[in-house]
Amino acid sequence: MWIKKIFNNNIILAHDEKMVERILLGRGIAFGKKENDKVDETKIDKIFILESQELIDKFVHLVGEIPTNHLELTDKIVKEAENRLHVKFNDSIYIGLADHINYALFRFKNGEQIQNAFLWEIKKFYPNEFKVALDMLETIFYYEKVKLSDDEASFIALHFVNGQNSNYDLNLNGIKETIIIQDTFNIIKFHYSIDIEENTLNYSRFVTHLRYFLQRITRQERYDSDENQLFDQVSTKYVQAYKCVLKINNYLIKKIDIKMTKEEQLYFILHINRLTDRENQIRSN
Repeated sequence: MWIKKIFNNNIILAHDEKMVERILLGRGIAFGKKENDKVDETKIDKIFILESQELIDKFVHLVGEIPTNHLELTDKIVKEAENRLHVKFNDSIYIGLADHINYALFRFKNGEQIQNAFLWEIKKFYPNEFKVALDMLETIFYYEKVKLSDDEASFIALHFVNGQNSNYDLNLNGIKETIIIQDTFNIIKFHYSIDIEENTLNYSRFVTHLRYFLQRITRQERYDSDENQLFDQVSTKYVQAYKCVLKINNYLIKKIDIKMTKEEQLYFILHINRLTDRENQIRSN
């Protein structure tokens, strides 16, 4: 294999003689190297074999967005979880899990922790994945000195569950998912007067969150917390995102007769703020 792009001393994009691209992770794998040099395969710790060019592009984009140590931390967690659960995850888990861990740490430092409405269900139906995820919180604490909550463990456990199934189906039954997603993005675009590129990691991560939300609606798995303090803080801090969520809420009421709970609105406010912040950063660079 040959080096196509160097991200840092430990992460490179490489290709083989058939020009098939791979993400390679290894301590010092790029040290003293330059593009087109032959890869020192003795230093490879992990080869990310992603199913499509789209996933490779998203991974490359992710590497540019998050600190290297968070990607390396994700790699440690994935390897330990595979060993403990006796499974082999799809490599695409690295994209979602690294992104989630990075964002969870960001939210913690900003005092914005969100609850998982299905903490109890995850603990009950996926006890092994949840137990491993809880232990992984200790790994995160060891490296980042941040103690995340059981809610974050349940989110991580879901990544472990979904990472075992390449055919994980997020399609809705009886609801025009594609139309709802497109309409939701149009509301965001018009509200913020921005254009959101649909072939980016930024877009796909928000689509994933939106699909999970719609899945819960169709399964009638709704949740609302009596604790509204965080909602009040976040809706006041991110006023434009909150106003945008109210528009989306009105749309959902008309389209599928569903009114978002405050917990669900909080979920949307945080993710819309993140989505639009990153789009604005892209345009300003």
